[in-house]
Amino acid sequence: MKQKLQSRQIHFSKNIYNTLFQCYRPFLFQIFFILFIGFLGRLILLSNAQLIAQFLDQHKEIYSHNLSSLVWKLFFLLSVAFLFTIIYRTIFSRLSSLAVSRLYDETTYRVSRFPMSFFDATPVGQISTRFSSDYGNVFRLFGGPLAEFLSILFDLISIVIIMIFVHPIFLLSLLISGLLFRFILQINQNNLRTQREQQSILRGPSVAHFSETVQGHVSIRQAQRIMTFRKRFENLDQLFINCKNRVVFQLMKFSIQLNLMSSILFFIHGIMCFYLLKLQLIGISQVTVILGFTVLATNTLQMFFEWYSQFDEALIGVERLNHYLRHQLELGAKLPAYSDFETNHLKKSNNPELVKTRINTEKQLVEPFLSVQDLNFSYFEHADNILTDINFSVKMGEKLGIIGRTGAGKTSLISVLLRLYPFQSGQIFIQQKHIEDIDDYRKQFSVITQEQFFFKGDLRENLDLFQLFKDSELCEILRQTGLNLDLNFKIEEKGQNLSGGEKQLISLARGLLSKADIFIFDEATSNVDPQSENLIHKALTTVLAAKTQIRIAHRLQTVEDCDRIIWLDQGQIKKEGPAKEVLEAFKSSR
Repeated sequence: MKQKLQSRQIHFSKNIYNTLFQCYRPFLFQIFFILFIGFLGRLILLSNAQLIAQFLDQHKEIYSHNLSSLVWKLFFLLSVAFLFTIIYRTIFSRLSSLAVSRLYDETTYRVSRFPMSFFDATPVGQISTRFSSDYGNVFRLFGGPLAEFLSILFDLISIVIIMIFVHPIFLLSLLISGLLFRFILQINQNNLRTQREQQSILRGPSVAHFSETVQGHVSIRQAQRIMTFRKRFENLDQLFINCKNRVVFQLMKFSIQLNLMSSILFFIHGIMCFYLLKLQLIGISQVTVILGFTVLATNTLQMFFEWYSQFDEALIGVERLNHYLRHQLELGAKLPAYSDFETNHLKKSNNPELVKTRINTEKQLVEPFLSVQDLNFSYFEHADNILTDINFSVKMGEKLGIIGRTGAGKTSLISVLLRLYPFQSGQIFIQQKHIEDIDDYRKQFSVITQEQFFFKGDLRENLDLFQLFKDSELCEILRQTGLNLDLNFKIEEKGQNLSGGEKQLISLARGLLSKADIFIFDEATSNVDPQSENLIHKALTTVLAAKTQIRIAHRLQTVEDCDRIIWLDQGQIKKEGPAKEVLEAFKSSR
């Protein structure tokens, strides 16, 4: 497969520059001050050449006393310039790195609030590319290298100031050469941007293919398709390499044009110096300064435009991250009040109202704690409903079982209850209230499923990541669930050293720590050993006796002790009632 690059005008949106401004906004005062220090350091450093030239032109004869004075001046100026440069490089690099890291942190937070439909439709490799290669490009150029780039700019400005100080006529040649260099940049910049954007695009498919191949390596080996997947990866990787080679070739062409222009400028300045020297407007030492700085300026200017061109690649990375930064969040999600990136997303109040109102009255025990009314849901717009006209309610402390054959809509119902997907119509109320904020809404629930999230670390971290509880409180929760593990027990990535029952009990402990009111069990006792099943069943009947429970089950014995059971069939409630009655009807229908 071959992809042909087409040259087109690429313009970065104002949003990108606004995003960069917001990254650096907390550090603007420090940055402006340190930029002044950096510029002053470079100006002092380069002005030493002019100081030496003036000294040589003014003194026909050199004696030790005036030479000593010059050396001490140079030593002082070089010391100051060196100190200023070190301060500038160190502090600016640190501030710039912190600023760009804010983009990564903010984007990561917002991606975690994207709708589930985004993750269903977006390859994992594409997301990985955003947060690895694209962010790497941004950090690599907007971190420490940005200090180097600005140092080059300081050198150019300093050279121009010094040349004009020697004689103002050099301002004309410098302006003309600057315009010509700008013209060379413009005729090359479009192709470079196009090819670099294509390079960023082509990086994703190979990363995605590799990631998906690693995840499915067992199935690939069993099907004896190793060479097929390897060949596809090689083809995708070759497309990326070919595009990268085109970028290198374009940069070489750009460099040759800049070198040619630099040679012409040196020739022009040589002629100008000859006539100025003949008219005795400058001295021979200052001619050396002009020609030396011309060579330095042309090399510096070439470096400047090459760096400037490379920053396009970083801006492409910012553009791709910016797309995620401003992407629509899931319905009901709000950014935290401390988020200082101004986008069109809603933010939480600094003084949020307390969502959970626990009123221990007889009225609360009679009225529904969770109420679902006229719920209709499909995963895709204009598709057939997965759930149709769902109506039910659960009181505080009630145990509700949900049964049905495969494809009946049980898992979809849980997804909708957690508002992982938007539903087409209907209402979900908790304590007769519609909770708009998605975070506050989900705090009411704790979900225990077969698949749970664990990270490498001790049990304490996996239970209490933000260190909100004392060890004594964590131990008490472990005792209640019957989990016989120490808080310092080391858990491997994805909980590989945990049994299925231990995973479920840890998830149950997390739910108890979160003080959720509604516990949802999705096949919680499947694939666990008998001992763990007994512990889970004991927790359901003792520790969670006062909690509202919703149990999804294929194994009917897990819902036999429920107060009520809902029988789902083809996305509709076929029967609802006491457990024994519904189970008998379900068994007889088989």
